[in-house]
Amino acid sequence: MTKPVSQRVKSKISSLPNGATFASNSFDFGNVNKNSIEKELSALTAKGTIRRYRRGVYYKPQKSSFFGEVLPSPSSIAKAIATLNDARIMPDGSMALHMLGLSDQIPMKYIYLNDKLHKSEFVGKVEIVFKRINPKKLMGSGKKAGLVLSAMEHLGSNAFNDQKLISDFAQRLNSNDIKDLQNASKGYPLWVQQKVQEMINEVY
Repeated sequence: MTKPVSQRVKSKISSLPNGATFASNSFDFGNVNKNSIEKELSALTAKGTIRRYRRGVYYKPQKSSFFGEVLPSPSSIAKAIATLNDARIMPDGSMALHMLGLSDQIPMKYIYLNDKLHKSEFVGKVEIVFKRINPKKLMGSGKKAGLVLSAMEHLGSNAFNDQKLISDFAQRLNSNDIKDLQNASKGYPLWVQQKVQEMINEVY
């Protein structure tokens, strides 16, 4: 016997860790009406079981012993917004460099390149910016290859005249990353593809 929607939603949420952020359309219950799911999420929000960041985006409360209840991370909010809008996202070059360990500079804004959204909003005092780009450049979304390509384009072709920079990137790649890079780089300018090949040559 199929469980009621309310029970299925509660079960799904109870399995999530505190602080987890999610989009309402991430609940895949087959033919269940989306409005029914939203209704159950609204009821749980009213009870305080979850919080609503905005329509369609929710999170489980998490408390800090020093600061009380804390907001989710901007990156988790961004991913939930992307899921809600069926968008592929990738950190912009400055974020990618930091995530790859190639820069100590922490970006002031969380900027995400994507194929659907062009807007900005705040999580507390931190701004999230969505910039729409050519979808061909998002083939590496969700993979290290995407970070590498985003970082490369941010730095520009002249930066890669320095062989050490090519080596620094190459040291962060494994065999799976290389396969992803070869495919994802096809959506980028020729100079990027050439430098990707130089990185691959460094690995092999």
